[in-house]
Amino acid sequence: MLAPAESVLLPLQHLQLVHDRLAHADILSFNLHKRLKHMVLHFFKYAGRMEEARQAKDRELLRSTLVDALIICMASANGLNVSLGQHIEASARIKHLDDLARDIAGKFPGADPFDLAIQQFLLLGGRMAKAVESLDHTEPGDFRKDLDTLVPALAEVTLAVLGMLGPDIEVAVKRRFQKVEAKGIFSRLASI
Repeated sequence: MLAPAESVLLPLQHLQLVHDRLAHADILSFNLHKRLKHMVLHFFKYAGRMEEARQAKDRELLRSTLVDALIICMASANGLNVSLGQHIEASARIKHLDDLARDIAGKFPGADPFDLAIQQFLLLGGRMAKAVESLDHTEPGDFRKDLDTLVPALAEVTLAVLGMLGPDIEVAVKRRFQKVEAKGIFSRLASI
């Protein structure tokens, strides 16, 4: 039997895999090390976008950035063969992604969503960058163990802030998939 968080997140991770096969064959063709470097760059890009959102007090930009970040967390976890939900504790009453996000948000009472997101993306993203860079330098350490814990930690804080910002997270993720997939050549098959 799946844990509550896993019962919500694992099906979404599977949708992520299907999406990546359709829309991101270029990235999937990279070896895992190069793919993870690509993902870490995404996380830092998002940290910058979050700061722009904070400066503009734009909660919608923060939310859309976090939806993208959740997608990249799932893609990263899939590359690592990590079930995010196995690493995220949630109450047994969790049935949907919004429930999970609100449950996790409760671990950060009174936190400012902008500050929490930016701080954690810089801290966790920096640790991810160090893990990837260490592998480039063949430094001692356990690159894989580090990322196996950092990716779920970043997914958890992403969900927490999304839980602070409002409902319909899964709908937003699926809309984002559709928007990206619409750019591909196979999207024209739907009109045939």
